[in-house]
Amino acid sequence: SALEPFAFLLRTSVSPGVRLRLLHTPRQAWNDDSPPPPPPRPPRERKMTDVEKQADAIVHAVVAVELLHWHGKLGGTLENAFRKCVYSPALPRLQRLTNRKDSADDFKIDMKTGRKLSRPSRVHDAALEKQFTLGYAFTDVALKALCRSDNGIWLPLARYQARKELNLADVEPEEDPQAKDLVAFSQGVIRSGGKELVQVSTRSVGHGDAKQNIWILPVFVDHDRSSHAERQALLVLLEAAPIDSVSEGVKDGVTGQMRVYASHTPCISCLSSMCQFTRCFEGADIQVTYDTWKETRRWIGLDPPDEIPSEDEEEEK
Repeated sequence: SALEPFAFLLRTSVSPGVRLRLLHTPRQAWNDDSPPPPPPRPPRERKMTDVEKQADAIVHAVVAVELLHWHGKLGGTLENAFRKCVYSPALPRLQRLTNRKDSADDFKIDMKTGRKLSRPSRVHDAALEKQFTLGYAFTDVALKALCRSDNGIWLPLARYQARKELNLADVEPEEDPQAKDLVAFSQGVIRSGGKELVQVSTRSVGHGDAKQNIWILPVFVDHDRSSHAERQALLVLLEAAPIDSVSEGVKDGVTGQMRVYASHTPCISCLSSMCQFTRCFEGADIQVTYDTWKETRRWIGLDPPDEIPSEDEEEEK
């Protein structure tokens, strides 16, 4: 019977020789005199903290700015408010990540030995963790302010190579892409003592797990962003650079240049990684350019659009 499992539990949990008897109780009949108990109350919704409310407001502001910019309507009050509340607080936090001196407190570096007393796994910065991106328009403004913007002479090659990889990978042109499907195109050169150590003329890098470097850390916003393609492109080039065992950055006297193209607007974590590249590789310059996903998705996917039915087909229906 349905009670047999319970009888087994009782038999195995009592002392030998003790007799047990299962009592059968009749089912309760609900009526007007004996109404059923009220349904359980739904769980209370957790109230958002002030920090969460502020972060949620910033997300909505970013989405609004993106839509207005795409339709050519960005300007006026909303643009100024976004610049004041989101962009301006984030810019100095990004600026400090561009060199080791300004960000030395993150690692508690011993100035005598150069040893790091703290080894964080990500950038701990409340100002940067509030938004997942600065959006297409203000990411470009930030790159120019940080001297990392590019004139885009090599942009056609970067677009062609990146979009070719997306097509080869059969990436679907969805409205909102997944980070694991995105690709970053990069070029780079590393020199030492007047000799060229490494030259990368064309390289497309996707979502991956390159060798980590303590100087280029991700920013955690909603989820782990350490494997994003733009950050991976930086780390892949650094794998070929001579690294100092003490500072854990590229050795003094080594110079280089790097270009990165992103097929999607860089998130705040990737943007911060682009800032951190020069604190890891102090003798290098980096230029960045990118497209919106709405532009990239137009060029990927081999399936033709749905055919519009003819008038005769419409009449047959």
